[in-house]
Amino acid sequence: MSSLPQSRWPLLQRGLALSALFALAGCSTTTPERKVAAPAQPKAVEASEPPAPAPAAAAAGPGASTLPMPAGLDSAVMDLKVDPCTDFFRYACGGWLDATEIPADRSRWERGFSVINEENQKALRGLLEAAAAGRAQAGMLYPQAVGTYYASCMDEAKLETALPELRAELTRIARLSKTKTVAQETARLQRTGARPLFIFDSTQDAKDATLVIGEFAQGGLGLPDRDYYLSDDEKMQGIRAAYRAHVKAVFVLLGDTPAVADKRAGEVLAFETRLARASLDRVSRRDPDKTYHRVERAGLKKLSPAFDWDAFLSRAGAPGVTTITVEYVPFFAEVSAMTLQVPLSNWRTYLAWRVVSSSFEALPKRFQDERFAFVSTNLSGAKVDLPRWKKCVAATDRAFGEALGAAYVELTFGKEGKEVTRELVALIEQSFEADLAALSWMDEPTKARAQQKVRAVVNKIGYPDKWKTYDDLLIDNLSYLGNVWRSRAYETDRELRKIGKPLDRTEWDVTPPTVDAYYSAQLNEMVFPAGILQPPFFNRAATAAVNLGGMGMVVGHELTHGFDDQGRKFDAAGNLADWWTPASGKGFEERAACVKTQFDGYIAVDDVKLNGALTLGENTADLGGLKLAYMALQAYVQAHPDQMKPARYSPDQQFFLGFAQAWCGKSRPQVARVLAQTNPHSPPEWRVNGPLSNLAPFQRAFGCKPGQPMVRSPRCEIW
Repeated sequence: MSSLPQSRWPLLQRGLALSALFALAGCSTTTPERKVAAPAQPKAVEASEPPAPAPAAAAAGPGASTLPMPAGLDSAVMDLKVDPCTDFFRYACGGWLDATEIPADRSRWERGFSVINEENQKALRGLLEAAAAGRAQAGMLYPQAVGTYYASCMDEAKLETALPELRAELTRIARLSKTKTVAQETARLQRTGARPLFIFDSTQDAKDATLVIGEFAQGGLGLPDRDYYLSDDEKMQGIRAAYRAHVKAVFVLLGDTPAVADKRAGEVLAFETRLARASLDRVSRRDPDKTYHRVERAGLKKLSPAFDWDAFLSRAGAPGVTTITVEYVPFFAEVSAMTLQVPLSNWRTYLAWRVVSSSFEALPKRFQDERFAFVSTNLSGAKVDLPRWKKCVAATDRAFGEALGAAYVELTFGKEGKEVTRELVALIEQSFEADLAALSWMDEPTKARAQQKVRAVVNKIGYPDKWKTYDDLLIDNLSYLGNVWRSRAYETDRELRKIGKPLDRTEWDVTPPTVDAYYSAQLNEMVFPAGILQPPFFNRAATAAVNLGGMGMVVGHELTHGFDDQGRKFDAAGNLADWWTPASGKGFEERAACVKTQFDGYIAVDDVKLNGALTLGENTADLGGLKLAYMALQAYVQAHPDQMKPARYSPDQQFFLGFAQAWCGKSRPQVARVLAQTNPHSPPEWRVNGPLSNLAPFQRAFGCKPGQPMVRSPRCEIW
């Protein structure tokens, strides 16, 4: 779940729709003869709210085991020997953690995302194998191209024929005779996915949400982040040494002598290190005020004069583009300096490496084995490489995501799932409006603008209303590498054609089978693909409380992203604008600082702590999402007391367990270290225990007392 770059139902109507929603979720419903009460207006939940009696249902504890387990929860997942007020993650997930081994081909495994993704991959595999055999399921778009693409990927024997095609590219690069031609070659390689130096793309203008402009963002690195090149940490130094050895090994596979390959590997590392030194750090990149610089074409040429930008734009297929923003001005000044200072031979080596390193999955197995050896040892910890079919399913989803997605939706989701989710989203939005009204730290002018923003949120659920086309994309059975390069160029051209044209707000940034959700601040929209709308996040057999803890929290999380430290800087129309009064802005910053400090204190793995600034947006969204979903539960319980059946856990306890059991997960140490340094999300343990330790309703539900680990003092609360 992430933050990227409606209709409002009357309360009485929403009551009827909500009853239908949870009827699908397995709750008993009112009889047709009885009028359905509307859900009560959600009551804002203050973190400092004093303890109150537990809800009217059986609580966990001695003797409670004779009552049925609420539908949607799994007692085998839990560790009942753990005190929930000491470590709720372990209490809710300990049985799963003890019994679950991370699959050998994975670096981490989660009861929610990973398991759903595995099932989705199997479903997609069935669709693709049928298409490859000429028996495409009804509903699949471009079945011949999709089937051929997948089949060419699966033909491992034919991957050996990729080397002549690759060598032709490398020969072209080796013949570069003038530094001036570097810009043209960089543009050509941008289109095929190598993306040397930087990323050139279209983007929504942050300060005029109606415009699509060109964007140049820093890039060009082979390691996960700039700090992998710059840190003096012993492990980082070891990874750099291993990376250099990996680059050398690949050049040897391409035919270089060990001595020549070692020299070229040193050139690659030196080149990328220079790019890293000029790059903006990951925390600063989260701040839209630091990453928007509308310089236009003339300004780009002025700040980076040695690089031939006219030649680049012409070869990239965007010769007339004049509206341009750059992510970080010093980076592009360094590109200009490197154009003058780095020998042409080093440029050739770097560009060659970018071509090879972006194409491993389309190369012979010995190249893939070398890549896996480096990544598994230093970055992922996976024991074996992914089977070929998983690589090819993922690759086909990237290349033909919506053509394949149309068939996936018809197979798994349907219109009913879309309507059910729409009602859940509407309930969470209602909770947010009630929460806003009760905030003590936000003044009325800012509240009014916040209400305007939440009412303007657009919700995209399940799948697009209009599918992308792939009419002119040539796919053949001669070369998988060629198919990969052409599909990447096709998508690059699709994106660049948007520059200077009206913004299309109907497009999606993910494919329907994606197991994720996101909020886009510039579009002011939430997107919930069909892929995530499955157990344990949403289970039609589960109680309302469990589903609200799972998918309800996801919806609340994404909505809160519109008001986290990034999202709050954009207005209702998606423009980067300060709509806060100084007093309310200060109130937000003070509360956000509490969350940052809290997560700064958590250990991710070994000696690596979380970065509270890097994870601030996601932690804020987790905390807000839980609060909003819990408010929705309160409204539902109040409106439907007859549906609260006796169970082993009260509705409140079911809610928090449903949330936690959706996030059970574990990681190998190598990837845990990478994620702590690069990922804006906290590890599962802290995504559960971190926000819950701030919530009085959680502590009340499980009888936690001051001084226990799950009772944080002082509590952090923003929304």
